Amino acid sequence: MGEKVVLPEGAELKEFRPVAYYDAHMDCIRVLTHDRSVTEHRLNETFTIYECNHRCGFDPEYVGFSIKGVRHIFADVGLDLKGVYTLTEIINRIVSSKPGSGLAVMLGLIFRSHQNIGDLPVHMEQELYEAA
Repeated sequence: MGEKVVLPEGAELKEFRPVAYYDAHMDCIRVLTHDRSVTEHRLNETFTIYECNHRCGFDPEYVGFSIKGVRHIFADVGLDLKGVYTLTEIINRIVSSKPGSGLAVMLGLIFRSHQNIGDLPVHMEQELYEAA
């Protein structure tokens, strides 16, 4: 008890804020709404949802999700893999380009439970690795 934590030079801790980012190595967009330990549930080849482990009274059941196969999806819906989009822009483009498809329906259902984070920017050209 009472041990002091020493961070590497130049590192700083910040309050967690919801984040959405493109993981180029895994070709997916990851969305994290809370800083929690999670269990990943793969729904299908495109979607994985993050279930909150050890929930407290105010924790939501799901604290994020990922969309896999982004290169293919973006090519299908006419989005460039460069630039910055909001999460809402990406989802609207996918849903409106394939209305009624399984992809659109599933994305709509997942996003409904995460509506409050729709304006998160997704930087497609760079990955963000920041300590929460």
